[in-house]
Amino acid sequence: MYAPTFRTRLRPWLWFTLILCVGSLTVFGSVAADPGGGVVASNDDTSLFIWWLGHGAQVVADALGFVPGETGGLLYTESMNTLGGGVNGAWNTSLAGLAILLAPVTWVAGPIVSYNLLILALPVLGSLATAVLFRRFLDRLPAFIAAGGVGFSSYVIAQLGGHPNLAYIVTPPLTAWAILALLDLGRTKTDRSGPLLRRRRLWLLGSGFGLLLGFQFYVSTEVLAGTFLAALCFLASIAVFGRGLFRTRSWLALGLGSVIAGIIALLCAIPLLVTMAGPNSPQGAIRPHGVWNTDLLDPILPAAPAWLSSGVSPLPRIMDIDPAELGAYIGAPALVAAVLIVACFGRRSVHKVPVRIAGATGFLVFLLALGSPILLGGRVLFEIGPFGLIEAIPMLNNILPMRLVLHSTIALFAALGIGLQWALSHWKLRRARALLVLLVLAAVAVLPGPQTAHEVTVPSFYEDSIAEVVPAGSVVKTFPRPLAWAEPHADEAMVWQSVSGFRYRETGGYFIGSSPESPVTYSAPEDALDELLHGSVFDGEPMPDADSSEVASAIAELRETGVDFIVLAPDAPLLPGDDGEYAEFLDTAVGDPIFADEGVRVYQLGQ
Repeated sequence: MYAPTFRTRLRPWLWFTLILCVGSLTVFGSVAADPGGGVVASNDDTSLFIWWLGHGAQVVADALGFVPGETGGLLYTESMNTLGGGVNGAWNTSLAGLAILLAPVTWVAGPIVSYNLLILALPVLGSLATAVLFRRFLDRLPAFIAAGGVGFSSYVIAQLGGHPNLAYIVTPPLTAWAILALLDLGRTKTDRSGPLLRRRRLWLLGSGFGLLLGFQFYVSTEVLAGTFLAALCFLASIAVFGRGLFRTRSWLALGLGSVIAGIIALLCAIPLLVTMAGPNSPQGAIRPHGVWNTDLLDPILPAAPAWLSSGVSPLPRIMDIDPAELGAYIGAPALVAAVLIVACFGRRSVHKVPVRIAGATGFLVFLLALGSPILLGGRVLFEIGPFGLIEAIPMLNNILPMRLVLHSTIALFAALGIGLQWALSHWKLRRARALLVLLVLAAVAVLPGPQTAHEVTVPSFYEDSIAEVVPAGSVVKTFPRPLAWAEPHADEAMVWQSVSGFRYRETGGYFIGSSPESPVTYSAPEDALDELLHGSVFDGEPMPDADSSEVASAIAELRETGVDFIVLAPDAPLLPGDDGEYAEFLDTAVGDPIFADEGVRVYQLGQ
């Protein structure tokens, strides 16, 4: 019998990857055309991730002795929030693992290009990882189509509008694959490979699984925690509907492999776990409960990434929610098709077991994704949902239930893939053709539209003359300072620091931390000058008198605390005040700038 060569087996995967790349370039063509000048986002969390990608690359460069700097460690740094105790990267979306992998790109092309390359790559990587799982029970074509549906699902495309850490979906499907592979090791008592080879396979699977989980610690611990919950739902479904396939030996193999994986993952995670207990960590729940809940109507009402959407969800929310979180949409045709597939094939079919497991897993995870309370059309249907139990667990209480739809989406497309395979195999039957039509409608309804980019404003000073003006390691206060606002350009000062190669340390910053006054903070504390300017920024009050004793005292305090320079970008978006107002204020309060060109004005405080 002909045995296909490795090249023969690999060729379809290469074609699949090429098609996925074309799809990603189509959806994100606006940044592919100008990867160094714009980002796709409705918020400015992009600036946060660009900062961390640049930080990780700089730390690697420092470690290799290329460019000594002041970046600090990979997970704890005083490069921002310099006066407030630095930033604990273990509690922030630092993308440390991906930042290290992308470091060469960042060195050559800069952090904005690295960020956009990541955005373009994540749907491709997610689809490939999901295809590995789906090939366990599907033929190649339906597995590839269903996996592409996951990689370009509303969840992934929505989160790519500002949250690449949450759009890295490689770990969840490969976790399900590892669970099934470990269970398969003990399915039969007679194995021609022999006990020694089975033990080697156990160690190999367990070790690979552990490295997968260990890497996930350095991308998103929230996705890792969500994967843990989804895995519990998956295992419960297997225990109920797959009990005839897996016996005691299988569960023992899974247990031993999981122990190996857990030990390796925890060893990988030690630096992060130690840092989490370190300085400037949040001392309470990061987000309030009961806000980021999936509405029961979210799956059928188009939201931001779908081409059918107007750009916003029509559902009322408890509070304004970033469109990047609205990724539960799958469309009514897909939901109807999934229900029909589970109902029909879950009784008497060769696909009975996988379709039951997929249906049960998706249903259980979606119940958790509803959060607590459970909402229908923006109104409370039930005051308490199953997710209320999760919120009571300290280690899991920072999961936002909306983000669990990733796992129910994977289960949904597994069921759709099973239906697609049956319909393709029985296309001569009228009901098979009807199902194919329904699946085509489902695909059309959920297709993402081209995502629109907005420009990233970077004064040329940070790429050209900064080395001549600002000595390495200087402490800088920037106007406009980074603010925790969910709108474009709010934190672009962080991008400027990253583009400069972290030549200086920044007093401001957007991050998750704490302070003596608050158990959880989202930005650097205001200094005395910020407090004086607060009213003019937020309340529309006039600028304070630049010649006043209060302003002089605030400037003196900045000098005493070690601030070397104030850098103003007078044409930056979101700079409060009228044209030239800040420049006039600083010219009077501090003195003439030592540099006024290339989009900035630099004022020296230190000697």
